[in-house]
Amino acid sequence: MSRNRAAGFGNVLLAEFAKLRRSKVTWVTLAAYAFMVAVGGTFMWMMKNPGMAEKLGLLGQKAKFAFGGQPVDWGTFITFTVEMGGIGGLIMCSIIVTYVFGREYAEGTAKNLLAMPIPRRDFVFAKIIVTASWFGVLTLFIIPETYLVGSLVGIGVLNVELFRAAALKLLVLALMSLCCSLIAAWVAVKTRGYFAPLGYCIFTLVLGSIFGHTGWAPWVPWTIVGLYSGMAGQDVALGWGSFIVILATFVVGLVLIVHHETYADNGQ
Repeated sequence: MSRNRAAGFGNVLLAEFAKLRRSKVTWVTLAAYAFMVAVGGTFMWMMKNPGMAEKLGLLGQKAKFAFGGQPVDWGTFITFTVEMGGIGGLIMCSIIVTYVFGREYAEGTAKNLLAMPIPRRDFVFAKIIVTASWFGVLTLFIIPETYLVGSLVGIGVLNVELFRAAALKLLVLALMSLCCSLIAAWVAVKTRGYFAPLGYCIFTLVLGSIFGHTGWAPWVPWTIVGLYSGMAGQDVALGWGSFIVILATFVVGLVLIVHHETYADNGQ
């Protein structure tokens, strides 16, 4: 990459980050992730104080059944956080990538970008970097928050190795979610808005849930994320084939969106 080309891409990237800085959506996603961990902490508090939770009307018969037999410790809390980071992260990353790629069309500024004397793929790569950075910060945020909430609830002494392994797993899940969400970006630019990609995200979650109960589960990208997070049980092991499927999903999404943006009519 030449110096001028690198400078041009740097300007595009800075412009994308500037858009992110001025957006209120970033704070909404941060609040959503904070709420997710807080819910897990609330569940742990209810399990630790069932009598008080029942008096407050928080613990019904269904909740008692769901919590039955679960130990009130860091292992249970971290497992909950990782599972939520799997499916919840997939949903959140899909929303983020839809917003980052779809906002230009929703706000009517896409024609201005496509008309600029800058390689169009630069906009694609810059938006991917912004999406990855945004989602990466959210993922890194819930790691210390998990420790803070668990400490406030008072669920015992933290196993450092367990916590380190869970943090690494959350980061891997974030990368997998990004790979699976990139096709939503193509749907966003193809349909020029937000609604179709959000519908696509709902469809993939339903599809993943359906295939999760079949032998095809390790070969469906949106099911693989749930399997790796442990939602199907900790004894489910994924082979290299599943990770190749995740990588292939990313490549397909990248090729589709680069091709579309390269040849799109700048009048749109």
